[in-house]
Amino acid sequence: MTCNLFSIFIHPSSILSVSVICVNNPKTSDESKWSNNEFWLPPYNWIEEVRKNFDLPKRVYVHDATLREGDQHPGIAMRKDDKVALATALDDLGVNSIEIAPMISNADKEAARAIAKLGLNAKLICFTSWNTPDIDAAVECEADGVILDFPGNPWQGKVFWGITPEQQVEKASEAIRYAKSRGLFVIALPWDDYRAPFDYLEKDYKAIVKAGADHVTLTETYGFSLPWTTTYMVRKIREWIPGIPIEKHGHNDYGLGTGDMLAAVSAGAEVVQTTMCGIGERAGNAATEEVAVAIELLLGVKTGIDLKKIYRTAQLFQDITGYTVAPTKPIIGKNIFNITSGWVAWMKARAREAGKPTGMVPFMPDVIGAPPQDYIIGKGSGRGLIRMRLDQLGLKVSDPQLDAVTERVKEQSMLRRRALSDNELVWITSEIQQQKT
Repeated sequence: MTCNLFSIFIHPSSILSVSVICVNNPKTSDESKWSNNEFWLPPYNWIEEVRKNFDLPKRVYVHDATLREGDQHPGIAMRKDDKVALATALDDLGVNSIEIAPMISNADKEAARAIAKLGLNAKLICFTSWNTPDIDAAVECEADGVILDFPGNPWQGKVFWGITPEQQVEKASEAIRYAKSRGLFVIALPWDDYRAPFDYLEKDYKAIVKAGADHVTLTETYGFSLPWTTTYMVRKIREWIPGIPIEKHGHNDYGLGTGDMLAAVSAGAEVVQTTMCGIGERAGNAATEEVAVAIELLLGVKTGIDLKKIYRTAQLFQDITGYTVAPTKPIIGKNIFNITSGWVAWMKARAREAGKPTGMVPFMPDVIGAPPQDYIIGKGSGRGLIRMRLDQLGLKVSDPQLDAVTERVKEQSMLRRRALSDNELVWITSEIQQQKT
């Protein structure tokens, strides 16, 4: 039994009390799975009660759809050279396959051909419809395979094409057979299958595998399913088509993109389809960086992604596209490693002194190759944090001057409705130092 969890609470008498709770740590074969010099995660992620229903694959493969979903993201328009540069970076990151849609434009066809000639380790997969000219274009681009998109809900077949459910299944099967006849690896992508009748789904998945699909995709087109629903559906599909690898595609409209992917992997899905920085149609897709880090750190399954290259790859994507992620973006948002609260800064300093810097962070910046943690001076900053920043800037102040600087920082931060720059802090400090005491 160890005593390493602390409970801090306010007693009714308003006296701050701290209690130490002694707990039995979970029995794991390797404590470094959840605690090392890069992160300190919940040990409960590894206990039998949590994992008893998991059916994790030995390895998860990342299929990155940035080059295709980027074309469906409002405000982003990538050129041929952009896509070639990003494909090279994604390959270096360690993705297993890269998706592109040559049917979008001539520039995309040229980009696909150029990427195919790079000799990357990642497979080049062309996004196509069930129309044979699109499949032929993938062959012309020398792609390794296709991700064949077709409706997975008979409602679409009836409303958009005027065909019956049986005709819809057969049309998809014909396209798969044709793609296989052209020597392509085929990933079947029936979209909106979460709203399809269950008996139709079973017939559809069985038919497309019989037609020759190498992998099948469970597609969460609108991001509105519960993670437990995804777990259930992956298990059912594996029952229907045993031995066929399942890929998972999902969007983030309800903020569940990463959770959706973890749920699928926990049920045995072997491939996750993601995008850098979570770009994509509407609210975007599950993000490559989020999913890879979560699978490796929280589930403990390797993805082939070099996590230490995540930050620089995300920065390259943003530089190329002009797209900027929110500061609160999980994994790569700058606020993850920025602190403005004096209280939090004090606790972080104490954690470092105790030899456990991971005690006050979700993970260390080194995990993803991000710059060291920074301290942001603003309304919430206290004397200790401001003193620390001033020391870093080579500025010395007396205790009374520090009090004055701290008060002025709070005033200026509220006035400007933002944090203050180093230059502004220097200016405030200089003014205070010049005042007569």
